Amino acid sequence: MKNSFGEFLKQKRQEKSLTQKDLAKKLFVSESAVSKWEKNIAHPDITLLPLLSEILEVSEHELITASIDKQAREDKKQAKKWRTLSFSWSLFFYISYAVALIPCFICDLAINKGLTWFWIVLSALLLAFSFTNLPKLIKKHKLILLPTSMFLALCLLLGVCCLYSRGNWFWIAFVAVLFGFVAVFVPIYISKYNIFSKINKFNDFVSFGIDFVMLNILLSVVYLFTVANGYAENNWYLRIALPIVVAVYLFLNLLFAVRFLKVNRLLKTSIILFLIDVLYFIVPFIKVDNVDMQEEINQANIFKADFCNWKVGGVLENNIHCILFLILMALTIIFFMAGLLCFLKRKNKV
Repeated sequence: MKNSFGEFLKQKRQEKSLTQKDLAKKLFVSESAVSKWEKNIAHPDITLLPLLSEILEVSEHELITASIDKQAREDKKQAKKWRTLSFSWSLFFYISYAVALIPCFICDLAINKGLTWFWIVLSALLLAFSFTNLPKLIKKHKLILLPTSMFLALCLLLGVCCLYSRGNWFWIAFVAVLFGFVAVFVPIYISKYNIFSKINKFNDFVSFGIDFVMLNILLSVVYLFTVANGYAENNWYLRIALPIVVAVYLFLNLLFAVRFLKVNRLLKTSIILFLIDVLYFIVPFIKVDNVDMQEEINQANIFKADFCNWKVGGVLENNIHCILFLILMALTIIFFMAGLLCFLKRKNKV
């Protein structure tokens, strides 16, 4: 049976070993007022509830409802436990960073008479900090600020390592990291933020177009680096890399465009499978100057398959690709027939 307010007040007062006079003194009211409350003749003024709740160590909600809210207390207990764990987690890393940083600072000064490799340690710890402690410190716009902070911290580490090693590879590393950042987060930003609402429908085309540009920038930087350092003499970017990237880009955009066709999903799936299967017919016509690359391409030639020969180093790879081709073709037919049946069934209903 549910307690009345007076009974609940009396119970909690006695649990605190307080007399009516003691409670009245703490609340700056008369003893008779407390007695009336416990007899349910009167109720305390609403302004007294916060102080009364504090004295009896119950919530205002529990006081008003005259019952212990076990769920709320458990939630409060769990929240307190989580805050303690979170604080301990942060404190552990702060101490760890200090323990790692201070000895490195002293050792670098003592051994090299100045700060040299210490900056690598510092930038590495800043990168670690961006993953461990920074997420707790940033309260708003985490989706933008956290990845950006991690990106900048990683670039700082790469820059310091490049300076320390006296290398000239920083721009390759920077563009590669930037490419990864753009490839992962640009699609998320376009789909999440209203500022991109007009292009959200074409998120895959826009994102992949940006990736295409970034990949070509990366390849250009790598090409300039290899040529400048004498690692490559032939014009491999324009002759090999760019045609391959363009071909893949156009093919994937063709796959993306299939979703705009006004047919059911089964037919769309069959079209995509068919387009992938068509690639096997193009392979025999691909010719490149690089012997190793040409050999790899020849291994995907399904017309050279020989199911009577499964020896390694022979036509094994051709056989495997031929089997994949046949599986894709079978799936294409299955999805096409299922999609066609669904289309005819819906048409008959109309």
